[in-house]
Amino acid sequence: MKVAEKELVPNVQTEEKIEKSVETKKRDISIDLIRVIACLTVIGTHLCLQVLNGCYNRIDWSRLLEKSFLTDGVPLFFMITGFFLVNGRSYKKIWKSTAKKILLPSFTFVILTQIFYLFIVNKESFMYCMRNFSLNIVGIIQAILKADVIYLNSTCAHLWYIFSYIKIVMWIPILWLVCKETDEAKLARKIMLGLGIANIFLKDIQRFVTLPVIEEINLLNIICNEIVYVLLGYELFVHKDKIKKNKKLCIISLIGFVVINFLRYKVEMQYMVNNYLTDIVGRENFMEWRYTGFNIISGLFLFMFLYSFELKNEKLNKIILWMSDKTFGIYLIHYLILAKIDLYKFEKIEKFVFELLYLAVGLIITFTVSAIIVYLIQKIKELFCKGIELLKQ
Repeated sequence: MKVAEKELVPNVQTEEKIEKSVETKKRDISIDLIRVIACLTVIGTHLCLQVLNGCYNRIDWSRLLEKSFLTDGVPLFFMITGFFLVNGRSYKKIWKSTAKKILLPSFTFVILTQIFYLFIVNKESFMYCMRNFSLNIVGIIQAILKADVIYLNSTCAHLWYIFSYIKIVMWIPILWLVCKETDEAKLARKIMLGLGIANIFLKDIQRFVTLPVIEEINLLNIICNEIVYVLLGYELFVHKDKIKKNKKLCIISLIGFVVINFLRYKVEMQYMVNNYLTDIVGRENFMEWRYTGFNIISGLFLFMFLYSFELKNEKLNKIILWMSDKTFGIYLIHYLILAKIDLYKFEKIEKFVFELLYLAVGLIITFTVSAIIVYLIQKIKELFCKGIELLKQ
């Protein structure tokens, strides 16, 4: 889920200006680390076994605890988008980059999953799909027009993020107006954040307490949840020098992240006790994992911890950079791997230690295999482009 942060490169001639340009374009490895951790967290969320254990017909509290610590991947990605919101690119270039790096790969993914769906879910062979594939064109059009992945097959369920990202891109011209360090812009930003955060916390309260219907409360919905995270990401960018390599903040953020997630676990436990018989759809809908007050606090703590964490090992930095450049491809592909493996066979795991082992091993394998596949696709694409250039010559 990589968000482009490429800056405009000036047309320079002298060695001095070239060196200065390279210095300007130097990557912030801390952001790359956050991107990798966010990607791992998203995979971990999908790997998590069902909290409502179907094999034993009971709520598995250890699985809820595991999942409580794996819900901040998407908020991190949204905040990264906000972090690079004012990086100097024109709106036209943002849309061009989005079309090339986000929409085209996603559309290709949808088409391929339509063709090979029966092979992915282990119902037919690869060659059978090649000979007998069919495309749900109507479903694809409905998904695009209604911004809802429900019209696509189950291997595309994670593509809801693409629609959220497009929503953010459409908001960017407005966000640029408030993401300035003028008094008016700061005030507007505070109002938007205040409305958005108040709306999220109000919904949290409504999960436990029945509130009277007040028309004015609907005004809080004017700021969508994704924009709240983007604005928080911009605020983190504004204060990045205070966060960077701040050892005290690093420790405080880590402690805060652990504490808030244990608290989240306790609150969700109570919610499930009250509602698990009537308010359960699938494995993840006990709550809105991405859009709760806990996510805001936990996501901020995790972002600050990772950004303030000092990385000195150059070899490790190169590995992080290599992985970071492949996170969007990994995000797309990992869901196919999980579908092919058929995670339901692991639902019989009962002991907490074995659940953690399953998560750790599954996370490493899924991320690694996905990264290798993305790398091979990139290499094939490079060879294809070189071949086209040679033919033109």
